[in-house]
Amino acid sequence: MKVGLQQYFIALVATLISAACATRVAPNGGAKDTSAPKVISANPLNGATGFQGNKITLTFDEFIQLKDGGTGILISPPMLVPPTVVLKGKALQISLNQALEPNTTYTVTVGKSVVDISEGNAFPETGFAFSTGAEIDSLQLFGVVKDAFSNQVVKDALIMLYQEQNDSLPYKQLPRYFARSDEQGAYTIRNIKQGNYLAFALVDANTNYLFDQPDEKIGFLAESIRIDSVHTGPVTFRMSAEKATRQRLLKSSFELPGKVQLNYALPVDELEIRNVQNGQSLSFYSELKAGDDSMSVWLKDTNADSLHLLVNSKSLGVSRTDTLHFAPGLQRKKMAMKNSKLKADTLLHLTNNLNNGKLLPNEPFNLKSNHPVRLIHPEKISWINGKDTMRLDASKANTVFGFSVPLNVPNTTVSKWALQLLPGALEDVYGLTNDSSLTNLSLFTSDDLGLLDFRVNVEKLQSPAILQLLDTKNKVLASRSVTSEPAVFENLAAGKYSIRLIADKNNDGKWNPGRFEGRLQAEDIYYYGGEINIRAGWDLELEWTPGEPVKLK
Repeated sequence: MKVGLQQYFIALVATLISAACATRVAPNGGAKDTSAPKVISANPLNGATGFQGNKITLTFDEFIQLKDGGTGILISPPMLVPPTVVLKGKALQISLNQALEPNTTYTVTVGKSVVDISEGNAFPETGFAFSTGAEIDSLQLFGVVKDAFSNQVVKDALIMLYQEQNDSLPYKQLPRYFARSDEQGAYTIRNIKQGNYLAFALVDANTNYLFDQPDEKIGFLAESIRIDSVHTGPVTFRMSAEKATRQRLLKSSFELPGKVQLNYALPVDELEIRNVQNGQSLSFYSELKAGDDSMSVWLKDTNADSLHLLVNSKSLGVSRTDTLHFAPGLQRKKMAMKNSKLKADTLLHLTNNLNNGKLLPNEPFNLKSNHPVRLIHPEKISWINGKDTMRLDASKANTVFGFSVPLNVPNTTVSKWALQLLPGALEDVYGLTNDSSLTNLSLFTSDDLGLLDFRVNVEKLQSPAILQLLDTKNKVLASRSVTSEPAVFENLAAGKYSIRLIADKNNDGKWNPGRFEGRLQAEDIYYYGGEINIRAGWDLELEWTPGEPVKLK
């Protein structure tokens, strides 16, 4: 009976694991080995032609073992019946269990799954080629793989070639040729036969060489590629995870005292949580905003040993119900044990929106909490300036839970203030209150701030575009629609910033990933390559043509 392509790889991994279990152990002692294993002989030889055998043997200069089940040992083109892989001392033997195709070049890739037995030094990924015909196919495809959004290189991505042009191939069939990108995102597929190919790149989440997981990142060429020269390239693949087409609950988790984390495939417009046993709605607190696909909710009553929840969500007018089961009682028992790795989020942590201790003009001071909180005793909060103390008005008490408490500075003509919180001023959803604290702050003046006047050359833009100002952590501080007029960013604290431009081809106001169906490429993103250093009291003017190197003045 024929073995399917997916079964082939499953069976191959099983044989590799079995081989690893029977590895001979080398003696201990001596200086630490820091060198990787080396192949000292191969049968057939690398580049051999007219091969008619059924066994491949690679002999190393030291004892070896297989790491990660040997999944880095690959044969291209793939075979329907899995080979048998055996370790014998210093030799790796691959017995072929089906006839080889005539006049075909095969490549055996021995990746970093092979390590020496003493220190685990990995064998560098290497391909050994042989042909059943009179010639070795010698064409190559090379290039780099990058993340379509961040523009950073992607390592360990599979780059795959299919001889046929059917778009269903990456979903159902293994590729004819493939390679894996290295630490720098670079790849080279060797020993390719001349022809036209469907080219596809994949971050293979489940290691089966098929595009069958919704969160797997992919990249592809809009048209088939002709490979007819020794070196074809460089070809760049831009990878992204496709947008979901149906709603799914991707992940859920529970953290004491009552935090439930929910991650959905599509944005959620409405959310309701019910008790499975009695069908009653449970009160919860969340920062859920229409359009969020990930959220944290805090359930108030979680003293039970087990929680059985019905989570009803609505997305784009379609309702969905998921049943969740959590065990708070078991978590509490595990936490009581010594050396437990579980931690409860039971401390009330307060942060604020100050920038290095300073507050930007026209911004309220915001106390931010890790739990939903409410201001219950405003008389326990005071603004202090020198010898003057100003308590908050009792009418400011807030009975609605939220994650931030805005507090306006009493007088912005005074540059320095201190905010004092006495114990019990704030209370979270679980009855936890704040400790005493004193926060010093000062107000930015116009002399402390800078301005960025940023002009984009729009002549080469073929679609609407969005310009984003980012801080050093890539947080979006401000967005502007790109026009022929400069984008002006005012009241910027001195420091370093960056600029990102999104080519908004469908004019929906956001970046969109690619979709293989229809060969729709991810929207282009350009990053300004020069350093944007804002100085206090200075205006900075910059001009940029996206896609071209930055010209420093």
